[in-house]
Amino acid sequence: MRRSATLIGISAIAVLASACSSDSDDQAAGGKERTTSAMSSAAPAVDAGREVRAAVDSTKQSTARIDDRIRLNGMGQDYTITVKGAFDMKADRGSLKVSLTQTNGAVLDEVFHGNTVYFRMPEEMNGDTGWRSTSRDEAEVHALLRAPLNDPEFVLRQVSMAHGLTAAGEEKVNGVPARHYTGKLDHKPLLLRMVKERREKAEEAMAMIGDELPATADVWVTKDGLITRVLLVCDLAGMKVSSTMNLTDVGKPVTMASPPKSAQAMPAALVGGALPG
Repeated sequence: MRRSATLIGISAIAVLASACSSDSDDQAAGGKERTTSAMSSAAPAVDAGREVRAAVDSTKQSTARIDDRIRLNGMGQDYTITVKGAFDMKADRGSLKVSLTQTNGAVLDEVFHGNTVYFRMPEEMNGDTGWRSTSRDEAEVHALLRAPLNDPEFVLRQVSMAHGLTAAGEEKVNGVPARHYTGKLDHKPLLLRMVKERREKAEEAMAMIGDELPATADVWVTKDGLITRVLLVCDLAGMKVSSTMNLTDVGKPVTMASPPKSAQAMPAALVGGALPG
């Protein structure tokens, strides 16, 4: 951890022709007409990719409570990062608390306000745990399936980049019925906004694997067309990473912390480590 502040039966319309005739030829013709009519009236095949992207767009115009759990397992490591809080994505405002299982309850506080993210580290080398601020757009990723400064909208962006999405049935998630979609992730969402040195190492590992990366995206969409859960998984070079982000109370009012009045501005390039992402 750096110490400089571093730290996703066809409901056919039954068109029943009532053209009954005693003539056998008429009956046969009527059968053909009914078949053709039923086929033409069948609901079109679901475009899972389009539905997921539409759900991402709708969710980004809404509010939600956030509960994200990122687990890293492999190469002698096994730990979980939790991200909890509330977000008004349309207003670009949110407040989050981030913790790591191995830090005995140490918490990173974050407040998003427009394009500025305010954060307070649980510890500093010089003992200063005051508020800092940095650019949301310039923040970078330091590990697979981490969002810069734990930004939940970044996770939604990764989901919107998934390919080969297919419908996988309906389930009850977070207390509401939801449609489940599953697909794959390629290098673009996995390396999105990753710092150069980490990106280069990841690219080397991905090049050895080829096009079919062991990375998947699952997303659950409510009947209102809003995302209620996202699951991203990548098993690369002996390290398995999973991110499960639950969005609850979607569309309901949320209460967020106000930005601190005094915070020391710092370049986004100096912000890193396990907690900030």
